[in-house]
Amino acid sequence: MSAKIAVLSATWHADIVNSAENSFIEEMKKLGYDTSQIDVIKVPGALEIPLTGKMTLENGYDIAVGISFIVNGQFYHHEFVAHTVVQSILDVSIATNKPFLSVCLTPQGFNENSDIYEEMYVKHMVGKGREAAKACAHMLDLTQNFPAAKKAA
Repeated sequence: MSAKIAVLSATWHADIVNSAENSFIEEMKKLGYDTSQIDVIKVPGALEIPLTGKMTLENGYDIAVGISFIVNGQFYHHEFVAHTVVQSILDVSIATNKPFLSVCLTPQGFNENSDIYEEMYVKHMVGKGREAAKACAHMLDLTQNFPAAKKAA
């Protein structure tokens, strides 16, 4: 299972984002991947994920996984940011012809001053990290064993 995996992890809401990052890595290990195959690259926020992902995919990585938590804070902007990030992730994936997975989530309701919300979303992101790892392993298998790739080789 040779693969080079980039995990692009936003630093905003680090406790929540890191829960997905950590569960992703743990699940990848369970699926037979070594931690030496996974590079975690910290980015300031969600908007920096697409460009950084494009740079990784164009420079030797087989797959990228973006992780962020985009909330509706004091200013209404979360829907614009979330849409832009996910659309850009898809655009990068198509442009590079490599998989780029999104764990860039936007909750419907989030109160930054509530421990209950943070605990709930930490648990939720743990599950999303595991799901992303399974999708990552699936996409690596699919892209590395794609019928057209076998014919060309």
